[in-house]
Parts: sequence; structure tokens; C-alpha cells
Amino acid sequence: MAIDLTKIQPHKVSKDLSGYITFIYGKPKTGKTTLATQMPNSLLLAFEQGYNCLPGVMAADITSWAEMKQVYRDLKRPEVKAMYNAIIVDTIDEAAKYCEKYICNQNQIESLGDLGYGKGWSKFKDEFNEVFRGLTRLGYAVFFIGHEKEQTVTRPDGTEVVAVRPNLSQSTRTIITGMADVYGYAHQKAAGQMSVLTLRSGNDLIDCGGRFKYIESEIPMNYDSLINAIHEAIDKEAADNGGKFVTDEKMVVAPEAPTYDYEALMAEFQNLAGDMMNKNPGFFGPRITQIIDKYLGKGKKISDATPEQAEFVSLIVGEIKDDLLPQMESK
Repeated sequence: MAIDLTKIQPHKVSKDLSGYITFIYGKPKTGKTTLATQMPNSLLLAFEQGYNCLPGVMAADITSWAEMKQVYRDLKRPEVKAMYNAIIVDTIDEAAKYCEKYICNQNQIESLGDLGYGKGWSKFKDEFNEVFRGLTRLGYAVFFIGHEKEQTVTRPDGTEVVAVRPNLSQSTRTIITGMADVYGYAHQKAAGQMSVLTLRSGNDLIDCGGRFKYIESEIPMNYDSLINAIHEAIDKEAADNGGKFVTDEKMVVAPEAPTYDYEALMAEFQNLAGDMMNKNPGFFGPRITQIIDKYLGKGKKISDATPEQAEFVSLIVGEIKDDLLPQMESK
């Protein structure tokens, strides 16, 4: 279905977590999984065991990326969507390893770098986006949980400091943090103290951040505090534009990618092209060929298009209808 640019409305920022991606990492026993499972109607995808002491949690053990893809398909079913509002990935560290192994097996390579020129990491990013961005498009809130690591960082002045980062490779971290709307570090300031969640850091010692520029730097480590921090950040940002583009309603779910009926599109092409060729083959023939060349490649015929290229057939039909059909009707 074509996009109608005249029907686009200004985007409103939703205070509902549906459609957002949150990433919290930190040491074990800092309350990350507990916080995540406080989200209403949440499903925990356990890539590693960590929910044994959480009563009432709805959990599915995931032991491969193929299983994750199967779960993703199930989460599209209306009866499943009616049960769950949020998907928790515990941990993203293990999920990334499974995804990387899946791509390596698929391409019969030992490591992603073996594909050369960043192609392996591109495939990894595409896989992650297909599944986890796909979940947000279905209307789910997505919550990543990860471990931390300490890393020595050399500053521009040559001094070295110990910084806290997610326990992920640089490439994986870049992909995952780039997906996150909220990105925080769970930790205890001192032994025996309650955990806190750092959401903004004034230096390079703690890796965190997100898309809400007014969010609190540090909050108590619980779900209500996180929700309140997001709401307050949105309200402050809304004040910049008079509150016109903020809503308490659930985020509008982005549409799934369109599907194309290959047989129907081919039949529509034949009808359009047949009518035009009957009316004026010398005028329309070269122009139809030019459009086909544009999408399928020079010298290709429409009969060369495969069902997997139905999207291109749709573009061909659309351009013929937009550019040539009015000329046929006016002649």
C-alpha cells in the first residue's frame, strides 16, 4: 500500500512504554531482572537462567537464535499479543552470542569478520533489528538486560581511567545501544546499599544515555521510579513545544512491511500494458520497457520477475499507472 504524504500527522511522544527499547546493564544481584519483571504483562526470554527466585514470572528458556526467531513469529499471533505487553531479554549478552553463531552457521564461517568489509556485522545488525525492532513495531515494550565489564580508557590528555561498559564487543555494543531509547547502569554505591540506576553520566566513566534529554541522572532501582523519570523527562521536553506533541495513549504501532500479491500484480501489469500497446505501441512500448529496465535491470522482461521480486513488480505497476496511464487516457 502506497504512503499518502497528505495524511501524515505530527508525531506524539507516548508516556506508555510500548514501542520503546530499554537497556539496563550492571553487576549481578543489582535488581535488573526484578525491575524488568515489574512491567505489567511481561514475558521473560531467558537466554541464561536468572529467574528462579522470582515468583510468578512468565518465562521461556531460549537456547538458540532459531528458537528466538520462532518465539518472534509466535509473538505476532493475536492471542499472544493479548497476553503480553513487554518482552524482556535476559541477557542481551547471550542473545548476541546466539545471533552471531546463527549467522556464522548460516554462512559457513568461523567468525563474522570472515565475510569481510563489515558484511558479517551488517548481517548481525539486520538480524537484531528484524527481531527486536520488529517487536516494537508489534507494540511491545522491549527490555534488554546485560552484564558489565570494567575497561581501561585512555583520555585525550593521555591519562588512563577505569570505565564501566556493557560486557559486549564494541561492534555489538554500538548496535544495541543505538537501538535503546533508555540506556542505564545498575549498581550499588557502597556495599549493603540499595541499588541505583544511572541514566546520564557527567563523564566518560559510566556508559549510559538515551533519547530523553531531560531524564534524571540517577534514580532508585525500581520500575515505578523508571516510569516516573521517563514521564517527567517527557513533560519537560513537552514544555518546549507547549505540550502539543505528548500523549498518555499507547504508542501507535508502526505497520508491518507490506506484502505483495505476485500473481495479482503480474495480471494487473498485463492488463495495463496490453491496453497501452493496443492503443499506441510505438509510443508506450519503449516507455514501458524503460520502466522495467529501471527496476529489474537493463534487458530484463517482466516475465523474468520472480515471486521474490513482487515488490519491484509493484513499483513497475505503480509507475506505469502514475506516468503512462494518464497519457493513455488523454490520447
